[in-house]
Amino acid sequence: MKIAFVCPFFGEQAAGGAEFAARSVALHLADSGIGVDVLTTCLHDLPHGLTNNVHPAGVSQDGPLTIMRFSAEVPDMSVFPELNDLIIDGGMPTAQEELQFVSRHVNSIDLIRYLADNEADYDWLCFIPYLFGTTVFGAQVAPHKSIMIPCLHDEGYARLQLVRDAIARVHRLVFNSEAEAHFAKTAYGIDESKGVYVGLGVETDIEFDASRFRDRFDMDDPFVLYAGRRDTTKNVHTLIQHFERYKQRHPSPLKLVLIGPADLPVSNPSKDIVDLGFVTEQEKRDAYAAATLFCQPSKNESFSYVMMEAWLCGTPCLVHEACAVTRDHVVRSGGGLFFDSAVDFEGSVDLLLSDADLRARMAASGRRYVLENFAWSRIVQRFREEVFRV
Repeated sequence: MKIAFVCPFFGEQAAGGAEFAARSVALHLADSGIGVDVLTTCLHDLPHGLTNNVHPAGVSQDGPLTIMRFSAEVPDMSVFPELNDLIIDGGMPTAQEELQFVSRHVNSIDLIRYLADNEADYDWLCFIPYLFGTTVFGAQVAPHKSIMIPCLHDEGYARLQLVRDAIARVHRLVFNSEAEAHFAKTAYGIDESKGVYVGLGVETDIEFDASRFRDRFDMDDPFVLYAGRRDTTKNVHTLIQHFERYKQRHPSPLKLVLIGPADLPVSNPSKDIVDLGFVTEQEKRDAYAAATLFCQPSKNESFSYVMMEAWLCGTPCLVHEACAVTRDHVVRSGGGLFFDSAVDFEGSVDLLLSDADLRARMAASGRRYVLENFAWSRIVQRFREEVFRV
């Protein structure tokens, strides 16, 4: 069997959950004996820009993966911010405005042309995630053999007609969570036989050391941890606002530690907010282990690797109630709590800080949930038997 993964960004250093998922799934499928090519652009990742072709075009290797990079288009982006805001705010763009938006949201004519010329060489074409031109336009080339791993969120992008058409056209949809599958069924009315809930695999054989993190970053105080992109789409500004309010009402040595790419989405954060920026994978795992609790404030997640990693490293999770996926994870696992308002956040943090036994029980429940549901052997088997079935 030979498959192609088609994605806007790809690489070990590319930031983002969908980017991490694409590389992880592709590598594990290749390790299982499936031939895998990755068709992607020369862009680095979303924080580095939609038109900045960093990588050279051409063919390279990433372990067992053959990587083919194509230059992304560099159109006039002056209309993009206004269209993006319109969609995020729930507006109704015209058909022409949708086309203007998607054609600027990572597109590569060279990549699409390669797909059209070479699709017969592949048994399946796997597109991830849904909201970029590489998926919306690429899925039109050979829909009968196209599989979309959409990484759907309940957001304005998901309601674009071009997205609806692409989801209707592909042969199969692969979901990372049951909540995502439910949203797709409700939003698009897809037949249950078209969608497959697989989940994502997580590296479970990992090593971590809380003391090493504290020594490395001179961090003696208890802290809440956030890991991931620091922007408004991840609701990081709300986490910072809730935390600063909490500290005003509850003076203590507690810190908020943030790791990940991009600048903070607030100006003049308090001295209790520690921005470590980009850290290594090992430093991130050590940070999970050292944290008192991990907070995932995003309202738009289709899986959330960082939650799974936090649980594996022995830390409970606090998530936003408005995100069906992460809320479902903590309810099913018993591995944490969820909040909606600043008052909810305050009460949840107070409870978790004051009860070490509760934190330990939640962390153990979360770890058990990950091991039972998201080990790579299970995920690869489901791709082979359910996703790639004829």
